[in-house]
Amino acid sequence: MAFLKGLPAALLLLILFAGSAYSSEQTEPDLDALLEDVESRLASGSDDLQLIFIHGMLLAEQGRFREAADAFRNMLSRDPDLLRPRLELARALMHSRDFDGARYHFEQVLAHELPDPVRRNVLHLLAFIREESPSFSWTMELVFDSNPKQATSSKEVEIDGMVFRLSDDARANSETGLRFVLDGRVPLGDPALWFARGHIEHQEFDGKELDFSYLQLAGGRHFRLENQTVTLEAGYHWSLYQHTQLYHGVLWTAGYYRSLRPDLSMRLNLSGLQLNYFDYTHLDGWQHTPSATLIYAASPKTRWHAEMGYIINRAGESSYSFDQPYVNLRYVREWTGGWITGAGVKTSWIEYKDIDPFFRETRREREIRLEADLLNRHIRFWRLSPRLLVGYAERDSNLDFYTWERSYVRVGMTAEF
Repeated sequence: MAFLKGLPAALLLLILFAGSAYSSEQTEPDLDALLEDVESRLASGSDDLQLIFIHGMLLAEQGRFREAADAFRNMLSRDPDLLRPRLELARALMHSRDFDGARYHFEQVLAHELPDPVRRNVLHLLAFIREESPSFSWTMELVFDSNPKQATSSKEVEIDGMVFRLSDDARANSETGLRFVLDGRVPLGDPALWFARGHIEHQEFDGKELDFSYLQLAGGRHFRLENQTVTLEAGYHWSLYQHTQLYHGVLWTAGYYRSLRPDLSMRLNLSGLQLNYFDYTHLDGWQHTPSATLIYAASPKTRWHAEMGYIINRAGESSYSFDQPYVNLRYVREWTGGWITGAGVKTSWIEYKDIDPFFRETRREREIRLEADLLNRHIRFWRLSPRLLVGYAERDSNLDFYTWERSYVRVGMTAEF
């Protein structure tokens, strides 16, 4: 496959042209005729990777970028280590305005050893996607959850020396529901370093007891500093619970991005959320979160996400204020046959700042969450692939009433790969 890794697209076209029955007096290949010839060969059952690559390049040359992307995905399903098809897939996705998918593949390209001009071009395109391109993503998931309320696992609790037996409604109950997430960013200005951003999330279960909606609207600006970027953002957020307003407030984020080396990038964030509750004013306050994230393309077909953060929540009543350091690690791997797997673990430690008003003791808790997901890039509907995610979470507390566990399954759609 070294042939595919270094051969320019123009040379590929000329080779195909020279091998066809067209007159040698022509100075330029007839792309329509070339495409027809290639497609007839593929239709006859040929699975030659070079022919599939040429097919993708011809489709891209004619501006049929979504079809070209499918051809390059087909090649990566055979061999996820291929460089040139992944690079061309990223370019095709970018031309079809699937910027999130293009970013993933450009980042994986950087795991290869590249000539300096190619590496600089890829980094430049990644900067454009990150800072100046529009972005839109959506998720629709069917959710099966054994304990969506995160209700206690205990059958009895003790308060002031008295033992109370909990009703079934107060304990874990399984539910089936739907979850929707919409996220978008629109660049503004010239150059488009200003932006407006929106985020909408909604979960719907039977009845309204667990229904939750959340909205963010914000605007901001990127400031470029060589191979670094500073981003400032401010906005507002609202939430509804059981179709009733829950909280609202302003939000802000200061971010810093830096490419440490071609296959490794770092993102630092400091964010603030104001939480003004409509009916629970004792919870009013601010939540601040410093965090650091590393994204490492360990190889062309693997990547790691590592995040560390520290949530600082200060409520009106100190019993509900807490500190929550956390660590989040995720691994993604591509396999032959088009399969892509992901696995992640997140753990956090929560310590409240004052005694619990019911149990007369300060809460200390640890939570762990395990997730694994699976998809196949061959299966696509409307440019999206279905993804299956299974997860397990548990929280251990020194106060039994706050100890719980849950497992869940989500079936959704993604365009990332």
